[in-house]
Amino acid sequence: MIPIRNYRLEEQGGLFFVITMEVSYCPICQEIVFSRGTRRRILYNSEDDDKLILIIRRLYCEKCKRVHHELPDCIVPYKRYSAKVIENIIENPTEPAPCPSGTVRRIRSWWAAVVPYFLCILQTLTQRLNVSFGKPPAFKEIVRAAASSSNWIFAHQLCTRSASRPE
Repeated sequence: MIPIRNYRLEEQGGLFFVITMEVSYCPICQEIVFSRGTRRRILYNSEDDDKLILIIRRLYCEKCKRVHHELPDCIVPYKRYSAKVIENIIENPTEPAPCPSGTVRRIRSWWAAVVPYFLCILQTLTQRLNVSFGKPPAFKEIVRAAASSSNWIFAHQLCTRSASRPE
């Protein structure tokens, strides 16, 4: 995942192409990555289940032989709802959310589980790279730092209940 800041969405036939002029670097080895095609990414953006189909670039690093996806900052990696919707669910628990109550509950429990880890990432980045974050850091800052530093936890890295039971 390579988060990008400076981008625009260009609509063509109901699809939104994420266009950027940034040079992208591999989050693992810091080498320049090259475009290796595109992929579709569905993003739910509002209360009326406004579904956007984004076309994002797949980028390839020749040094470490990995494929990365270039994600605009409106996307939270591995989530279907936009960063704005997820941030609103997390920060405003009393406001109605544009998704089912079960999804709201899962988003809140996911955030409660990962926020200590993400804050440790921010602390490490602050010490190693001498960068500063907001006090308290904003949701998008936290997500961007975790994704850019290649420290994002995704589902297959987590221990599942069935995998942790003794045989």
